[in-house]
Amino acid sequence: MVYAVILAGGKGLRLNPSVPKQLLTLDGRSVLHWSVHAFINSTVIDGVLIVCEKGIMDRVKSEFPQDLYPGIIAYVQGGKERYDSSLNALNAFSFKDDDIILFHDAARPFVTEKIINDVVFEAKRTGAAGTYIPAVDTVAFIAGGIVQDIPDRQKLFYAQTPQGFKFDIINKAHKKGASSTVTDDVSMVMSLGYKVAMVPGDEFNFKITTDFDFSVARFIAQRMKSVSEKGS
Repeated sequence: MVYAVILAGGKGLRLNPSVPKQLLTLDGRSVLHWSVHAFINSTVIDGVLIVCEKGIMDRVKSEFPQDLYPGIIAYVQGGKERYDSSLNALNAFSFKDDDIILFHDAARPFVTEKIINDVVFEAKRTGAAGTYIPAVDTVAFIAGGIVQDIPDRQKLFYAQTPQGFKFDIINKAHKKGASSTVTDDVSMVMSLGYKVAMVPGDEFNFKITTDFDFSVARFIAQRMKSVSEKGS
């Protein structure tokens, strides 16, 4: 079985501090709704778990009535850090060792069916997979206000989500615990010595973090609606 965990625990303080970014509206639907919709309608996903803060749990549940969204199998309270939220999701359902678990940022509303399919395929084949796009800008390593190094850009990639894993692998990684250098679930799996397959991402699969990101997302959502209406 294949399950998707939608991580919607961010506060979005760089946007509107009073509204979590995953609840901001894009063309009449919340950012979270866009992400959940992508996985609920995927032909390769058997169930969806939504992770969010306790304070918005009731509001999130009201967006997805059970009779209309039977594919949502659990609502999970988020933790202090990202890895805490992921762990809470892993403990919220009776997964089998060979189940595939995908983790996706709710603030990436334009994830495509192709990306979802590719991550599931690679996770089944290798046990662990992440989504990445090539770095388009030069990246510098700076310490003490001084440029120390300019890494080869051809070897650098920006991380996206979803990230996918066989349950036994990601569960082992979380049981080991997170170090101060862990930034995502791929980092935890790599710390155990597992190789992680790279899946090509998409520029539209960006994460809404700033006001500019949200403005771009609103434009994309409106364009998608316009194209849909013309095609109908």
